[in-house]
Amino acid sequence: MTIKSLNLKSTHATILLVAIATLTFITIACTDDDIEPTPYDREDFTALDGPPPFPIIFGGKFTVNGNPGPADQTIYAEFIHGGSPLSTTFEGEYVQVILGPVSNADIEHGVISFYLGSRDGDHVKAKETWIWDQVNVPTNQLLDLTFSRLPES
Repeated sequence: MTIKSLNLKSTHATILLVAIATLTFITIACTDDDIEPTPYDREDFTALDGPPPFPIIFGGKFTVNGNPGPADQTIYAEFIHGGSPLSTTFEGEYVQVILGPVSNADIEHGVISFYLGSRDGDHVKAKETWIWDQVNVPTNQLLDLTFSRLPES
């Protein structure tokens, strides 16, 4: 081997190590320390008996004060312990509000409520609810929702 080929290999190794270190620091820096505790951290949480049920994937039209709801609103659904990921609306429609029970209380209570807004800020509950019923596969469910107002920003 020549000195030139050793320097070239050393340069490539250095670039690779710097890239890995940079990606590692970016990943650590982007980690959110303000993550909400999962429902499993709550004292009143009782785990499900067996594997979790399949989810229901809600979508449909939504209105606010009698008019088609605006795009770019946050919408979500909740049981007692379990909550769906946040979804963003389209003009007059919502999609991909995915929810399944995570506790025995969710199944026993069985009522799913829908909200516009944020969990930790202003949110508006829909007039409609859904009663949980066991499904054997992930299931799409059309459900039109009615909200009295938009959440305040």
